[in-house]
Amino acid sequence: MERIAHYRVTRQLGEGGMGVVYEAEDERLGRNVAIKMVRTGVGDPTARNRLWREARSAASVNHPNVCQLYEVGESNGELYLAMELLEGESLADRIARGPLTVAEAGGVALAILDALGPLHRQGVLHRDLKPSNVFLTPHGVKLLDFGLAGSIAGMREPTNLTQADTVVGTPHYVSPEQLEGREADGRSDLFAVGAVLYEMLSARQAFPGRTVAQIFNAILHEEPPPLGGSEMVASVERVVRRALAKKPDRRYADAEAMANDLRAALLLTGPSAGSVRAQPLRRLLVLPFRMLRPDPDSEFLALSLPDAISNSLASLDSILVRSSMAAARLKLDDLDLAAVAAKTDVDLVLTGTLLRAGDQLRVANQLVDAHDGSVLWSQTSQVSMGDIFQLQDGLTRRIVESLPIRLSAHDESALRRNVPADPKAYELYLRAHQLAQQSAHWTAARDLYLECVRLDPNFAPAWAGLGRMYRVLAAYGLGPPDQTYEKAQQSPTSRWISGARRKPWSGCCGARRSTRPTPSCSRDSCRAAATAACSTPRSWRTSRRRGSIPRCAPACTTRT
Repeated sequence: MERIAHYRVTRQLGEGGMGVVYEAEDERLGRNVAIKMVRTGVGDPTARNRLWREARSAASVNHPNVCQLYEVGESNGELYLAMELLEGESLADRIARGPLTVAEAGGVALAILDALGPLHRQGVLHRDLKPSNVFLTPHGVKLLDFGLAGSIAGMREPTNLTQADTVVGTPHYVSPEQLEGREADGRSDLFAVGAVLYEMLSARQAFPGRTVAQIFNAILHEEPPPLGGSEMVASVERVVRRALAKKPDRRYADAEAMANDLRAALLLTGPSAGSVRAQPLRRLLVLPFRMLRPDPDSEFLALSLPDAISNSLASLDSILVRSSMAAARLKLDDLDLAAVAAKTDVDLVLTGTLLRAGDQLRVANQLVDAHDGSVLWSQTSQVSMGDIFQLQDGLTRRIVESLPIRLSAHDESALRRNVPADPKAYELYLRAHQLAQQSAHWTAARDLYLECVRLDPNFAPAWAGLGRMYRVLAAYGLGPPDQTYEKAQQSPTSRWISGARRKPWSGCCGARRSTRPTPSCSRDSCRAAATAACSTPRSWRTSRRRGSIPRCAPACTTRT
């Protein structure tokens, strides 16, 4: 095609489901424009009516972040739109090169929201927000393609441009109410903004799927994987989560409200705020290791070693580790990884086997993608019984190195924390940890913890375990109550907090991963836990989800 009315076509820029876009020269005004027209062979009445609707929607808005419409016309029986020719690239092309920084993604999202505000106030929905409809120019962000725009009063229109039981929009970004055929409003566009913002931060779609059915199921019933990183990442993710709420009344009321919260989140800056990127928060479950041959003297490692690996990884900001209690409830015979992933909501599973010969321990491990069963890596290690910590540390670091995450200074420090000074003390700690799982062996576990802290007085986890045993023994009347409670208060509080992460709730309910208060639960400790969580940068809700505070702690009343 060489000419369209008084426009001389110079090249084709692209095409979509309903239209072809050309670059052309306006010979009257001497300027270059973009021409969009119904593709040849698709000139049916519905397509023509939809193009006219696009023209009316675009013409109703004059905003710096909306592509400007110059003219609507007809050439050789085909309708066309003449609009602003933009220089730059689409957001889809930018995301294809990798995730944006939090500041970049936030800036783009704010520009989209600034454009949607006037649209929604004039009663217009976009209804097809997606990265390919957002254009990044040297002068700012432009919102494109009003081909699916419609009245804010409802999704089904009297013009019947949307047939009954037909979903309008691009599948990955359609809101749940649109999928269910319910009335759509401005909050449906905000759902799409949340999906686009998540994609900018992670370079992956919020609701992926190989088929339309899988995508729709994800939108209706699933949540995008969480993102990790700095305080600013956590704050921006809270905005994304609210925008992606399944029910419209749980989302932001309008674009301005979402923009205000996003601006507030972006103000949580530091010296390197401009380069902060979100990281995928990988969810890991370490299964109990399987003994290849019965060995009473080493079987304690089957549970204690995986739990020690879990505890070490749980201190990292970019990995969410499910508790060993969740792993212990699974049937390890004929393990179905897909069922494990669904039941425990994890991405990765570490499996292992143990075989002891004399003083040597042979450990074989695999890190497996829980969704498709692919093995990310496998390794076999052989160490002496005196080198158990080196084995645990090596496995922990191998897991971290195999994941596409960047360790912060805090993460690096966490991996170096709580290194035992005495190999024998660490073996006693692991044995005590296993015995502590059964009430019949609580006294024996306490004695092993005592011997452990005697050999290594600065090993903080052993002090925490000892305090837990004193607390449990006192609660169940297995020791002098006054003396045992006094020792429980003294042991973990001074040693564990000073040697580890200074969490005032370390002794609360005896353990950080308590699922409910024990009979000895100190409500003062629980309240201290909640107060401390409210005062830290990470929100109370996030802290509780990650297992950073006990579940018996009362809800935060100062931060959400």
